[in-house]
Amino acid sequence: MNEKTAKLINRYSLARGSNSKELKREWNTLNARERFLRRQMMLRELKGKK
Repeated sequence: MNEKTAKLINRYSLARGSNSKELKREWNTLNARERFLRRQMMLRELKGKK
């Protein structure tokens, strides 16, 4: 996980009120395709909240 992804996960967890450590653990279990889809979903949700 790079710094950009970690920041995204932290912003997403703050917006949703969830635990960032749990999200990071879940992130590490995903393969490349799943990570791409998850990143797109997170970005979509964050844009919608602004």
